Amino acid sequence: GRVIDVIWNKYPRMTELEVRSHLAKLGFRGETVFKPCEALSGGELARIMLALKNVLAEQESIGTLVFDEVDTGVSGRAAQKVAEKMARISRRKQVLCVTHLPQLAAMADTHFSVEKGEVVAIIGPSGSGKSTLLRCINLLETPDEGQILYHGEDILSGAVNMPRYHAKVGMVFQQFNLFGNMDVLNNCVTGQMKVLHRTREESVENAMKYLEKVGMSAYINAKPRQLSGGQKQRVAIARALAMDPEVILFDEPTSALDPEMVGEVLSVMQKLAQEGLTMLVVTHEMGFARAVASEVVFMDQGVICEHGDPKDVLGAPKTERLKAFLASML
Repeated sequence: GRVIDVIWNKYPRMTELEVRSHLAKLGFRGETVFKPCEALSGGELARIMLALKNVLAEQESIGTLVFDEVDTGVSGRAAQKVAEKMARISRRKQVLCVTHLPQLAAMADTHFSVEKGEVVAIIGPSGSGKSTLLRCINLLETPDEGQILYHGEDILSGAVNMPRYHAKVGMVFQQFNLFGNMDVLNNCVTGQMKVLHRTREESVENAMKYLEKVGMSAYINAKPRQLSGGQKQRVAIARALAMDPEVILFDEPTSALDPEMVGEVLSVMQKLAQEGLTMLVVTHEMGFARAVASEVVFMDQGVICEHGDPKDVLGAPKTERLKAFLASML
């Protein structure tokens, strides 16, 4: 069907004028709404749907105000109130914010933020600080300077419940990090019982739901040594999902896989992105970044050199360093 039909099926109250207006702000031409969905990449369609979802959530929070009125029909004290409320909404949407971690050699000076529902692909050469950034967010490396904010609260302050934080900000590693002495099911159950204090029955039910989602429910009795690399990584994803995370950090999840197994993991991740899971993905898979990410971040020598829409960052790089990096990936 057409793009407009997909949007109306999801958001029937939006008028054609509203849809065209919001798409224009995303850089899409007006006629995009009448194109068949096949004419857009999966990442473009997902970005459109996420933007419209956020617009509706913001309008619902403010009332019936249309955001265009901020620039046209609202003035004085009323405009200030609207601006203040929009700022509060923006902060509420922001899930993570990392600022200035200079004490790590690989992180010269970084400011980084992620909003709910975003898929951020982090690219760059080896040693550029990509994995260090994720490890700092997950506190596998503990910074002694800077800030890491989770919903506005600094997790470095010591006041945050760290087990709960790790449940909400999960991580999937290059080397899977499954418990070798446990079968697939117990790998996905143990964390729920110990951290979330669920009963075993509840934990098993939840684990099976996500093992089914990643296509591994038939392997619940297998030990990690009996699985392929792609299967191990899918179990690791199911284990992270079973903790009901708000964000999942993926640290080069396909780098340890044989080429023929890469697709099965990327397919699972693409489905999660389409379902609205917030994801930070360190990756060398440029096709995945281009098709699925809502934002691409290029890091070099611990600094974010470029970031923005995948079409701009990957299609029209501004810096010579990024141009050289992309050329090396061909």
